[in-house]
Amino acid sequence: MKRLLVVSALIMLAVALIACAAPAPLLAPEPSPAPRPTPAPAPVIEMPPLPPGVSGEEEGKVITMPAPAEAPAPSPVNGGDQSINADRMIIRTANMQLVVDDVRDTIDKITQLAQDREGYVVNSSSWKEGERVVGQITIRVPSDDFNYAVSILRSMAVEVNSETTSAQDVTEEYVDLEATLRSMEATEAQLLKLMEKTEKVEDILNVQRELSRVQQDIERTKGRMQYLERTSAMSLIQVMLEQSKLEVWLSANKVTAKEGEEIRFDGDVGGGVRPYSYEWDFGDGTTSTDNNPRHKYKSKGNYTVSLTVTDDRGNQDIEKRSEYITVLPGWSAGNVVGGAWSGLVTFGRALANILIWLGIFSPVWIAIGVILYFAWWRRRKKRARQKGE
Repeated sequence: MKRLLVVSALIMLAVALIACAAPAPLLAPEPSPAPRPTPAPAPVIEMPPLPPGVSGEEEGKVITMPAPAEAPAPSPVNGGDQSINADRMIIRTANMQLVVDDVRDTIDKITQLAQDREGYVVNSSSWKEGERVVGQITIRVPSDDFNYAVSILRSMAVEVNSETTSAQDVTEEYVDLEATLRSMEATEAQLLKLMEKTEKVEDILNVQRELSRVQQDIERTKGRMQYLERTSAMSLIQVMLEQSKLEVWLSANKVTAKEGEEIRFDGDVGGGVRPYSYEWDFGDGTTSTDNNPRHKYKSKGNYTVSLTVTDDRGNQDIEKRSEYITVLPGWSAGNVVGGAWSGLVTFGRALANILIWLGIFSPVWIAIGVILYFAWWRRRKKRARQKGE
């Protein structure tokens, strides 16, 4: 029994020694920091060989400009120790094609909408395409009012033919431009310092050439950044307009004609949607469905003409002109006889009028006749007396 206890104790001691000799667990390695971008090598301006007579120590001399200050590492956008608090820069645009009651009135309303939202009109115009009145207007409104402006434009339309909106996120491009600008401005500052230390004309010219190139790049970068700022702050909306309201006018090549003489009528239509249907009423019980009909009136008189136009969407407009056409009687034997008889009657009436006037004033005529006869008789008697003497 003693021997068994000793063996057990030895086994337990061996196990304990093995456990103590086991290696400790390895710790997880710390993540190595992300490698930083290697700074660009310093710009080198190599001087041309100097002319003879100048110390050889200067020949082939190289001027090394200090490397530009390293731009600060960009902050991680997703995760990381820092976050970008700047708002996203999104360029929003919309293209709409609307059918409206009146194109010019709608352009005025859209202009007022842009002004009310502290925006402005880029351009606007209206014109006629054949018989249709169309127009276009482009506005910019603050990006926060983009959705509101689009909804108001929808409410102005009788029908929305098409609508397209787009959004372009330019935040990443803007951040890259900021980093590029900082780097170029640091290079510009170092070039300016180098310009102050440089004494030789050729060195100054070389530094100045490099400085001019860097400054041009800075201006281009600033211009692009300003463009992104403006376009993301003010959204662009382009609107094409078609007029649904019909406007109808009618005319004729003559408004006075004789019986049986042909008259050509013209109908002018503005707005609406083609094709159009025409309905003419010439006022004598006849009608036509032509665009520019021709008509002959059979009887004299004054006639009222009307034109009704209906477009493809059922919109309708009517133009009516009261007593627009005057028709005179044409030639015929009966008309000639009637005209001659009317002339004879007129002459007889005139002659009767003359006789009546003479009868009314007959006492006056008689008195005048007596006076004239007495004067003539006295003159004759006087002449006879003179001959007797």
